[in-house]
Amino acid sequence: MKLKVYSPEGKATQKKVDGLDSVFGIEPNEHVVYLAVKAELNNLRQGSVKTKSRAEVSGGGKKPWKQKGGGRARAGSTRSPIFVGGGHTFAISPKTYSMSLPKKVKRLARRSVLSDKAKSDSLFVVDAFNFDKPKTKDVIALLDTLKIADKKLLILTSTFDEGLMLSGRNLKNVAIIETAFVSAYDLIDNEAILMDKASIEILNAQLAD
Repeated sequence: MKLKVYSPEGKATQKKVDGLDSVFGIEPNEHVVYLAVKAELNNLRQGSVKTKSRAEVSGGGKKPWKQKGGGRARAGSTRSPIFVGGGHTFAISPKTYSMSLPKKVKRLARRSVLSDKAKSDSLFVVDAFNFDKPKTKDVIALLDTLKIADKKLLILTSTFDEGLMLSGRNLKNVAIIETAFVSAYDLIDNEAILMDKASIEILNAQLAD
């Protein structure tokens, strides 16, 4: 499919770039996107929370008082959860939340999100990013010209661009990521995507079916 290409200033041009139909023109698979996002978010969880059970707290080796005649409830150990300093009733142990998905599923999820963005006219391509010097106002001017300044935005750059990174890092609701490392969650967690033309070639090569 043909995607419009804007100038580095955000103005319309006659140029177009070829996005593979298998990457930018498929019918989105919502369930696969759900699985990919769930796996990515789960893999960010540490799972390191820990509380001690009654078997792990110190003390409590001796019966605190005799079984009968004291007027108190019977007790066998001060490590019981009813005592201060006792163990937790349902102690939590570290666990892993990680999920693994087949590579084909992860690629399909990214293709589904990109196709949905392209279909809803939420995908914008510029010829290149020209930010030789870090200037936030230049990024704002570009977004204003494209009429996406008020949207939550993902900017994809084909190579690490320090000028772009420094220019856009202070903007609210703007994330900048290298195209080769973008995930399904990165692609879906926004209202619009802006990328340079070279990013299309990277996505075509990465995600081609």
